[in-house]
Amino acid sequence: MSAEVHGAAEDDGVYDRIAIDPNAGGKIEGIPDAQLLRCASKERQLMKADILDQYDALLAGGPKITADTVAGTERITVVARFGAGYDQIDLDACTEAGIIICTTPLGVRRPMATAALTHILCLTTRLVEKSRMLHSGQWEESSSTANVGFGLTGRTLGLIGFGSIGSDLHNLMVPFGMRHLVYDPYVGEARLTTGADKVDLPTLLREADVVVVVCALTEETRHLIGAKELGMMKSTAYFVNIARGAIVDQRALTQTLAEGGIRAAGLDALDPEPIDPADPLLKLDNVLLTPHALGITDEMMRLCSEWCVKAALRVMGGEVPDSVINKAVLDSPKLAAKLDGFRQRYGGDSSSSRTAPA
Repeated sequence: MSAEVHGAAEDDGVYDRIAIDPNAGGKIEGIPDAQLLRCASKERQLMKADILDQYDALLAGGPKITADTVAGTERITVVARFGAGYDQIDLDACTEAGIIICTTPLGVRRPMATAALTHILCLTTRLVEKSRMLHSGQWEESSSTANVGFGLTGRTLGLIGFGSIGSDLHNLMVPFGMRHLVYDPYVGEARLTTGADKVDLPTLLREADVVVVVCALTEETRHLIGAKELGMMKSTAYFVNIARGAIVDQRALTQTLAEGGIRAAGLDALDPEPIDPADPLLKLDNVLLTPHALGITDEMMRLCSEWCVKAALRVMGGEVPDSVINKAVLDSPKLAAKLDGFRQRYGGDSSSSRTAPA
């Protein structure tokens, strides 16, 4: 979809055009001046340059933005990404083109942390298995000792990633009385909250009873978890991934689950997506699968929509939005010229700083 967002009457020309990808949702809650127009399919397709440069801002849910996408563009100034991930976007190319890339970490933080918690509880209580048994008339079997759940108190939780979502999941899990281990080379000891210990990855994998992947997908983290790493885990451990499928070697995980190397897994992220109907992972009983959508709630859509629109409107005012990913773009002469143009066009403060908000 696309949207023309107006701060006043259309003739006043307060704001120019803002494109909204259909993956981002059908409407913008709390922004009554947004007029929605269809401009792209729901597929996670490549965003084309001739489409992108019709707009000043793109509110994107999923389309790929590559060097070809931004080649020769002059108008587009900001891409506000629904979610915390940005692996579909060529950051270097956008920086070179003077395009701000920002995400909505606060919009997805609690919904995605809740999604991870849901997977943990469903796996450890054997909720799905017990429900399935009850539906098939196996009352006695569902409550037998063979289907006893796995208590969390006194166990160890391992968080791979301690950003916005990881830290919020940590907070949600505190009441369960678990020991918390964190692997995140980009988080210093000072940022860890009370009750979370920073360790290396092998230590986390060997000691954790529940391992949760909540880090970003980068070239550094692609296949961070493979056969070697899975082999370090306890045979009684649970593995949860709500981040990106490519962080995990899915073939190795499938084999580990099939051979009983770990007890079970909960995956809200797969590689590839959508999963092939013939994928052997679908035949396993000890894996809980959700279609990278468990965290998509009305709360998440509202928060992300408002965050993205505010980011776009901030740029239209000649200012830098929150949560800029490619911070090097703030030194770009191309971006400076675009922001100055917005300030002149819409009466913003010409002395407004291009420094990203804290």
